[in-house]
Amino acid sequence: MTFSQPLRYRFGDIDDAGIAYYPKLLHCFHCAFEDWWSDALRHPYPRLLHDDKLGFPAVKLEAEFFAPIRYGDDLTVHLAVLRMGGSSVEFGFWITKDQDPKPRCRARVLTATVDMATLKGVPLPEVWRQKFAAYALREEDFPRGR
Repeated sequence: MTFSQPLRYRFGDIDDAGIAYYPKLLHCFHCAFEDWWSDALRHPYPRLLHDDKLGFPAVKLEAEFFAPIRYGDDLTVHLAVLRMGGSSVEFGFWITKDQDPKPRCRARVLTATVDMATLKGVPLPEVWRQKFAAYALREEDFPRGR
């Protein structure tokens, strides 16, 4: 299973070349990550950070861009869990347009599991490991470029 949500690309998200300003795409991926916590996991990310004192900062990311995204495009952003380690999680994100399953772009974001009070690594809690498993995606199913 993956988490998906609609995304409309806005005027302020476009660069002078008339296509998506790539840092905004990374922001869209993080917004989907936050919404996944609230909408799918039913545990808002601010609550996780502030009350549970657990965070998932990015420690490595890789992005690929395959086709232009333009002003006014109606898109879908997708999130899946690619890998879980002892104290890390690798998330996969991709954006599709209309009914085309081929991604316009995709990213891998490796996160560390940290105690927000100390910013030191901690093991991924079992409760989240179990919930994340529902969003696991095999490597061969992570959408490839065009």
